[in-house]
Amino acid sequence: MLIQQKQIAEKAGVSYATVSRAFTNSAKVCPQTMQRIRNAMTDLGITDADNLFLGKRVLVKTVMVVVGDIASEFYGSIIKGIGSVLEPLGYFLVLCNSNYDSAAEIRAMRRAEENGFSGIIMITAVETEELVDFLHSTKLPVLLVNRSIRAVDLDMVRIDNYRGGYMAAEYLISRGHRRIAHAAGDRESAVCRDRVRGFCDAMADHHIPLEDRDVIYCGLLRSGGRAFAKKLLEEGMPYTAVFFSNTALAQGMVDTLSRAGKKVPDDLSVLSFDDSPALSEEGLDLTTLSYDPSKMGETAADIFLKRIADPLGDRIKTVFSPRFMVRGSVREPDYVK
Repeated sequence: MLIQQKQIAEKAGVSYATVSRAFTNSAKVCPQTMQRIRNAMTDLGITDADNLFLGKRVLVKTVMVVVGDIASEFYGSIIKGIGSVLEPLGYFLVLCNSNYDSAAEIRAMRRAEENGFSGIIMITAVETEELVDFLHSTKLPVLLVNRSIRAVDLDMVRIDNYRGGYMAAEYLISRGHRRIAHAAGDRESAVCRDRVRGFCDAMADHHIPLEDRDVIYCGLLRSGGRAFAKKLLEEGMPYTAVFFSNTALAQGMVDTLSRAGKKVPDDLSVLSFDDSPALSEEGLDLTTLSYDPSKMGETAADIFLKRIADPLGDRIKTVFSPRFMVRGSVREPDYVK
């Protein structure tokens, strides 16, 4: 192997030490140099390039999929879409349920890197300095689904969240609402920030006053929706409509309000981002904004395969426009009847 490494170094026009670092999967070797070394190995007829790069710990054709809440119907449909494309081609998906914990996400991705996975697909991503550092250093292809991280240029499939936030506020305004709140997700999430911007811009464009207290960061779990509902009850239901960042928050709020004798939409109109067929099963006739999650997953898998085939190609970014699923959770407030 020493002779091979010297031949590879000469063919690639790099030092022997650089080739040695490449074989130990060192983050100090940039992707462009790695590709030169791979090309040199191909020219020399070395067919087990990936095994040599990754050492004995090789799990080729294995993909780490990071998701914040595996119980989410929306995320589950994305995963099914990914699997429907990759699994027939011999890929195996390993799921990390991070519970929206950045440390858990990074641990999972380091495990994927250490064991030579083919790549990582992040359906949720908590944007922290540590995550950005990892994404800058890893040589594994990483694709974002339903998320964006401004500090790193990655392949991406997502919904136009700014447009969705704008559409949500505009829809509620068109139904006569003026006292509208937005129950947002995590303050550190680029997705949530984009939805908040869209919501606030629509309110401003329609000359509807909006105070800081009208945008509440609740996290992304049902518990956040329950806490928000309790806050509304304590304040005497100051709003006629609420736009939720996801259905889990909406479900938690509706359940808590129901226990207090309040009904949707009689006492409060509700509009949510994301959609789930399970909503009707829980008795929620919820109007939502979303896009077909299975299609998003299939698109992500196709992009992932293109990245595997062309590691240094231009980044691929696909943005879907959200669509309304109009049901019965929004009505005109009493003061416009």
